[in-house]
Amino acid sequence: MKNLLILFLITACISCKNSTDNKAETSPIGLEKLQAKIDSLFNSEIGENEPGAAIAISYGQELIFGKGYGLRDLEKKEPITLNTNMRMASVSKQFTALCILSLIDKDLLSLNDTISKFWDFPVFKDITVEHLLNHTSGLADYEEPYFLERWDKSKIVENKDILKWLETNPKPLFEPGNGWEYSNTAYLVLALLVEKVSGQEFSSFAKENIFNKAGMENTNFYNLAKPIEIKERAYCYEKDSLGNWGKVDGFFMNGILGDGAVYTSVNDYLEYDKTLRNEELLSKKAHELIFKPSSNIDGEWPNTGHEMIDLYPFFKNKEIGYGMAWIVTDDMATHRGSWYGTRTMVVRRLDEPLTIILFLNSNSDKRENLMIETYELVNDYLKTTANNGYK
Repeated sequence: MKNLLILFLITACISCKNSTDNKAETSPIGLEKLQAKIDSLFNSEIGENEPGAAIAISYGQELIFGKGYGLRDLEKKEPITLNTNMRMASVSKQFTALCILSLIDKDLLSLNDTISKFWDFPVFKDITVEHLLNHTSGLADYEEPYFLERWDKSKIVENKDILKWLETNPKPLFEPGNGWEYSNTAYLVLALLVEKVSGQEFSSFAKENIFNKAGMENTNFYNLAKPIEIKERAYCYEKDSLGNWGKVDGFFMNGILGDGAVYTSVNDYLEYDKTLRNEELLSKKAHELIFKPSSNIDGEWPNTGHEMIDLYPFFKNKEIGYGMAWIVTDDMATHRGSWYGTRTMVVRRLDEPLTIILFLNSNSDKRENLMIETYELVNDYLKTTANNGYK
């Protein structure tokens, strides 16, 4: 009888703890099943002797799944790991935005500053810093038709070359503030603005004021015209017409910084994610701006006209805006990157401490399926895991 009473009390205590503890608790059996399903998904999509991917899932700032698949270097047969540094493409934009916010924190810049204050070009008339950040500047695209079609491809394009082109006053897409169009041009101008205001080379400013503070020890902006060593680098690959993988790291526009060009690893990005979650990188006021939409994206999923939204069902029934280099809804922030030989995507829940990171070192079309299926698996797991407070 005494033993039965003790057993009853232990069971009651456990039940009481489970019913009141809102912290995410992982069921070993459920978590193992989730890990097995994600592992199976990636193994089915990525061959062990081809360019691959790194995936990480963090909940409550704890890694619940992380693994590399495929190779970072096909010639040397070196695998992708969580320490492999991969090219981020447009996921890099968030770091450019953070550099701008850092200057604002230092009272060296304002969101309302006009760009013509720094360069007296007609093209910059009435464009503000905030217009550049939220893609409402109307600046023409630098890639087409000029640099992809007319530039001498034996020379590496750098930001200074695009600034010279902007001085020729290329026709804008619309008047500043009167439209929304995703703009790579805007973000390289922001990188130039960081240099103008700070007096530092952009990659050095980002290293000192963002990457180092976020614990991203091996993360850098990379300029092909001024190359640096990248530890455990993943090379970027694309298939030719015969189905053979070839490196595309020497692409002539890989000297452009700001709209892309960050190399980072999953482990470094996880450190940065913790810093964001804890609001330790910038002032509280600046952190409040990061995921606050300052422009709206018209249309409803899946008919916004923007592939970076319309391909992903988790935008269904959401009002969609753009913050500081993040596509934002009421409960989610995402961004993806696409460039020659790389595909990336990050998804962050704003109402729960969930982050999913996906980096690929090829132009594979598998990114969408991998992210969608991973998100659905994780979402189902969190919904069915007892007492995790997930909605």
